[in-house]
Amino acid sequence: MQTHQAVDPSKMRAADFLKVQGEIEQSKLRAILAGSGWKEIQTCPVCGTTESRPEFEKHSVKYVCCLTCDTRYTSQVAANLDDVYRSPCYLSYSKEDSDDHYNYRRERSVRERVGILERYCGDLTEKRLLDVGCGNGYFLSVAMEKCRHCFSTEFSEKLREFTESKTGITVYNKRLEQLPEHDFDIVTLFDVIEHIPAPLPFMHAVDRILRPGGSVLIFTPNFDSFSIRVMREYSSIIDPTEHVVLYTLFSLHFLAGKLGYTVVYEETQGLDVVNVLSMQQFKREPQDNYLIEWIYELQAMINASRCGDGHDPHFSNHLEG
Repeated sequence: MQTHQAVDPSKMRAADFLKVQGEIEQSKLRAILAGSGWKEIQTCPVCGTTESRPEFEKHSVKYVCCLTCDTRYTSQVAANLDDVYRSPCYLSYSKEDSDDHYNYRRERSVRERVGILERYCGDLTEKRLLDVGCGNGYFLSVAMEKCRHCFSTEFSEKLREFTESKTGITVYNKRLEQLPEHDFDIVTLFDVIEHIPAPLPFMHAVDRILRPGGSVLIFTPNFDSFSIRVMREYSSIIDPTEHVVLYTLFSLHFLAGKLGYTVVYEETQGLDVVNVLSMQQFKREPQDNYLIEWIYELQAMINASRCGDGHDPHFSNHLEG
């Protein structure tokens, strides 16, 4: 059986996070309605086709499945994304962490991502690395130990200041289109692409700043996961105010093919069993003792089956300049 590294959920998020997330989602919905409202989405944002089937809905917004590329997307998105991402409620989960919380996340999930880059990109010392949407800077704080040329972007002023104070790295408030062409060997996108309503133009902007032969490492939720199959709209991943495009392994391969990239690594890692138990607690249902007793062994099997609720694909731009 694949080894599964135990997770302490209390150091990853609040104990009542589903309740809190629901309240935050309601606040964002009110901000959208008070702002520019919703925009209807008629075609798949990855392949452009219209053939789809409904999955389920949340807050009266439908998630549909593209029958061509397997991407899931919302039938509506905020007409002005600033209504979501500039609203005070957006940063409710982006508080400045305690040192214990910050260090736990670094050691639990970030070091393995740096290890993936070392495995596929070689010595990182002189590589130029850009972390897009760096958030609280967990990844940068570890990557800078291996890589001398780390850069990052983040739209939130609060998070930029926090990351700069933790890492000493300058965090830019710039769009990718404002950065120099072919300037980076590696671009990382952690919990980013699910927020992007138009992923192809965004990924073309990533490609523009990437050097020939460069790499993109992504972490994004996996729609084809155990927890979403069980929880459906109760999953914390299902948030139509932010998570407007959700991927499966098939749809990520499809996206890579559209870009002329090769997927050189893919893996799912999740908190599926913890999330199902959290749903039972949220719904005030009895928690399944079998899940509690075998939580880590079950998660290891879910991950090995590529059904964990988060996945790490590594794209390689194989075009030579």
